[in-house]
Amino acid sequence: MKKIILLFALAGSIFACTKKEEGAESTARVPGQNGITIDSSANTDLFKQSLKALESGDTATYRSTYAPDVVFHDNLDSMSLDANMAMFKAFADKGVTVKVELGPVWESQYDKANEKGITNYVSGYMTLILTKGDKTAKTFIHTVDAIKDGKLVEEWSLYDRAAMAEIMK
Repeated sequence: MKKIILLFALAGSIFACTKKEEGAESTARVPGQNGITIDSSANTDLFKQSLKALESGDTATYRSTYAPDVVFHDNLDSMSLDANMAMFKAFADKGVTVKVELGPVWESQYDKANEKGITNYVSGYMTLILTKGDKTAKTFIHTVDAIKDGKLVEEWSLYDRAAMAEIMK
């Protein structure tokens, strides 16, 4: 009987000392999987901070969320941070207010960096509401931002420019 109890004690101690892996690290990868997607992170917060600053006209905060050499690709037209900010200044100069209704936002974190060393991308859908006097125009936007070292370093946005052109008349 003592041998049986000793055997159970030994087996129990072996199981207790075995390392347990938890979370994503212990999950077997699906063939072709090369990263993860999450719905809340410091990078999704950075993305939202940028949009809030845009909406409130806080140009200093807006600028601080981007790397100085960021490239914006608005409907595949590339521009610098200064050119991007000039576009929003033109709205303000024409008396157009900007409101952002945010839809889903998520971050994709890839295992391997691209040629620029980027592994993190935040994607989001939003409706941009432009108001000038009693006129309102809406446009749906899909944006993907590459993030590196806590800054937005490249941005791709797709949207219909017709609403923006109409409100600027």
